[in-house]
Parts: sequence; C-alpha cells; structure tokens
Amino acid sequence: MLLAISLLALPSCDDDVVGNDPSNVAGRWVYQAAELTGPEVTCTTSEIVLTLVRAPGSIRLDSRFAGSAFAFTMECRRDERTATLLFTEGASVVNGEIDEGLVAFDFEAPDFIHTGEVTEDSMGGIVATRLDLTQSSLSDAGVVNLIGEWSAVRD
Repeated sequence: MLLAISLLALPSCDDDVVGNDPSNVAGRWVYQAAELTGPEVTCTTSEIVLTLVRAPGSIRLDSRFAGSAFAFTMECRRDERTATLLFTEGASVVNGEIDEGLVAFDFEAPDFIHTGEVTEDSMGGIVATRLDLTQSSLSDAGVVNLIGEWSAVRD
C-alpha cells in the first residue's frame, strides 16, 4: 500500500516538458526575416507560420526540434527595382536545436540558417541565406548571399 502511494506522488515524465519553460519551442509561431542585405540587394519575407515539434527521441527540451514553414513570399529590391519571390511549397524546418536559451535551426529549400535566443513567447536573432535571383526581374544580381535579422512570436 505504501508503494502505491509513493508512485502516485511522483511527477510524470511529461511534467518536465509542459508549462512555461522558455526552452519549449514546440507549437505554432509567426516568423519574419527583415532587411536581409547583400551586395546591392535587400529582401524581407512575408510573415510565415512555423509549426515546430520536438524531434523523435528527444528526451529533454534543451534538445532537437523540427517542423514546417508554410508558404511565403520574399520581396527583394535593388535600386528602384523589386522582385517578389514565391515559395508556395513553404519549407521544412530542420536541424533545430535549443540549449539554455540559445536556438539554431535551418529552413530547407530555400536554405536559411538561423541562430538566436529564445524566451517564453518570442525568439529572434541572425539569419543568413543564399538566393538565386537569376529567374527574377533582378536577374542581373545573380546569386546573392544575404544576412539579416529574424524574429518569431508564439501564436
């Protein structure tokens, strides 16, 4: 009888992964990358809905995650000219890792590399990408490396 009472008093394994832990990035986020700049080109994404989940096998929150980024656009400008790039398939969120308030993840196709910090309901930092503009109205820019800032808020 004493053993049964002791077991009932123990927290479940899931108690460590729920609540207001700022390292728990699982859920729905609204993301935007602004002022991604490169040689003569500046781009900004539309708002992007991200759905993030802990990667299978992750025991701790300070661990790995993956997910998806829904369809989005990027508005790029060079001098007085602009081009809107459509990413109708969205992107996969891969290589997600969080540790003691630091976060890193990538978008796959288009490739975006993110690093930053996370708090309970927001995260943000630096993003880098390489965009091929050769099929756009900014084709003379070619393939450009861009770097800028990103932010996301829990939805």
